[in-house]
Amino acid sequence: MKTLFVSALVSLGLSAGVMAMPYCSDLTSVETLPKKYQKRGPFYSDSKSGWIIGADQLKGDFTVTEETMRLWQAIAAEFQMHGVQLVVLAAPPRPLFTPPQVLKRMGLTPDEVQKPLQRSFSAYIAALNAAGIPAPDLTVLTQEDGPIYFKRDTHWTPEGAARSAALLRAHLDGTSEAGLLAKVPAKDQYEEKGSLARVVEDSCGQRPEPETVAALNFTREGSAEALLAVSEDMPGVVLVGTSYSDRYQRDAYRVADALAHTLDSEVDNWSLTGGGRTGAMSAFLYSGGLDAQGLHTVIWESPYTTPLTQISGLRQVLGDLRTLTPRPTTHLHSGTIGTDWQNLQQSFSADSFKGMQIQTPGHDEGRLAVELISADGKKTRVKLDKSKRLPQDLRTDTWTFSFEALEFTDVARLKLRLANTADQPFTVTLYR
Repeated sequence: MKTLFVSALVSLGLSAGVMAMPYCSDLTSVETLPKKYQKRGPFYSDSKSGWIIGADQLKGDFTVTEETMRLWQAIAAEFQMHGVQLVVLAAPPRPLFTPPQVLKRMGLTPDEVQKPLQRSFSAYIAALNAAGIPAPDLTVLTQEDGPIYFKRDTHWTPEGAARSAALLRAHLDGTSEAGLLAKVPAKDQYEEKGSLARVVEDSCGQRPEPETVAALNFTREGSAEALLAVSEDMPGVVLVGTSYSDRYQRDAYRVADALAHTLDSEVDNWSLTGGGRTGAMSAFLYSGGLDAQGLHTVIWESPYTTPLTQISGLRQVLGDLRTLTPRPTTHLHSGTIGTDWQNLQQSFSADSFKGMQIQTPGHDEGRLAVELISADGKKTRVKLDKSKRLPQDLRTDTWTFSFEALEFTDVARLKLRLANTADQPFTVTLYR
């Protein structure tokens, strides 16, 4: 068992305001961490306050390019064609909610950590709204007193989820969120063991205590009926998200209930733990749910760890949207694919097609990489992901992506590779 740092540091004259007391020294170096945590480390911790932050949380790629904007606009337009508004609920960077004095004790400079994250995340949210996708800037929650994030877990707290839902409603209405949660007087207690506490256990040999926080109770006393005011003609809402809305595969933080309460509408939760950027959205789209009667809003919950700026993921979602209805296709190639690159001498103009489909019969999970190459050597690579966490009945062995906003359209050849597979039959088609 690793030796833990104890309060003896204070007796040596090291003030808590000067030096943090990490849970153990092995957290502070990538080399001494268990291998499965090395990509996320080192970890900054302060056992006095209980906070733990991974080095991966101090980064955030919220860069929005012209290509990103055009893909957002095209995705929003596809939803609108189905009579549905796409809304984004983006959980903000967790380090913004770490008290500055705690960051200082960890050896981090608050201005160098928090200001760049705040600036880039808020610019990302502003760009989503400019692209026609409503999204509240949840960094305003840093001004609240209640715990929005856990100290020893990467997710938001139930209170953080509830306040985020209230801000979403206020953003859609152009009003204040004040009072939207006022008619939920009862509070429960929620206990979170914590994923970052597990890092401490595996690295230091001792697990910190679970955190207990308040959780709003969205049921009437003595009744299982939700606190809703739903009329028969009220359109429905779908929540598509990550483990933030599907913690322990049961929405432990009551995100869907908070949204149902603040939006006065039933909410169908399609969130998926471990689904990545596209898994839950693909499952929902494959289900045919976008054409469900009464649906008017899809809320795409996306935490700061998987922002909606990854081009390949956006191309994949747009491809899924555009192939919900049958389209004319042109056969391009049939053969076998595997871990080694397949180099196809196939030329076409992307201006004449909406996108590409690759079929891998019987193979419906993993990563498929496609590289488009122009006559003058320009390259664009798209990485398509299919999560094995998707329910089996919602999987498909068809991979698709959109040609929207490509840097070039004169494709002279393409390369394909399917990870961890050998001699898998595949067919490539273009769709209009």
